[in-house]
Formats: sequence, structure tokens, C-alpha cells
Amino acid sequence: MLNQLLKFTLISSVLLWLKPRWRSLLVLCVLVVAVHIFHGEYLNYAELSGNQSFLVWSYIIKWGVLIVSVLLYMAYTVARQNDPKTGASRVRNKKNGKVDLVPAPDDGFDFLRKKKKLQSRAEKIIGENKSNL
Repeated sequence: MLNQLLKFTLISSVLLWLKPRWRSLLVLCVLVVAVHIFHGEYLNYAELSGNQSFLVWSYIIKWGVLIVSVLLYMAYTVARQNDPKTGASRVRNKKNGKVDLVPAPDDGFDFLRKKKKLQSRAEKIIGENKSNL
């Protein structure tokens, strides 16, 4: 029972982590696989043709592309996390073509955000006592 609960928790947490990132991770994985396939094809060509003068450059290019792609993915992920507009959705205005921000749907706490000053529990008790006197 505990083993099934642990598996369910692990799988659900991975899926929740993966949900906003799956497209960019898919692009990264496709790029990595494509680089490995192209490099393997070049190695087969170099072996069959006997022309091995560019083998060092092929490895340099392969690792350069892999490192640059991973760094770009990391930069994209960090930039996306630090984007202050993630809570609002972007909508293109039809009149002037500019991008407007539409606020996020109500999360149930808008009544607190609209208040100018919030009262603590002690302030509420003191206010009730003053009104009873």
C-alpha cells in the first residue's frame, strides 16, 4: 500500500514538473538525438571513404552544438521562470496590434487584494469591543 502511494506521488510530481516544460524538453531531446545521428552517419562515411582528416572537427562541432543547445535551454527556462507576466496571459489587441496583458482568473483572494488596509485578529477584537461600549 505504501509502495503504491509512493509511486503515485513520485509519478504525479514528475508530471506536474514536466507539464510546463514538455515542449522545450522535446525540442532539446530531438536536437540531441539528431546531432548524435548525424555524427554517427559522418563517422560511418569517414570510415568507408577513408578520409579521416575532419574527425577531430566533427567531435568539436558535435560537443559544441550539444553544449550550446543545453545552455540555451537552461537560459530559456530561467528566463521563463523569472518572467513577471507568467500570471497573466498575453492577448494581441486587434486595433493597434500591441500585446495586452489579461489578468489571471480569479483565485479567490481578490477581495483581499482590493482592500486598502487589512486588519489583524487583534484589531478586529478591539473594534468589536469599542462598538459594544
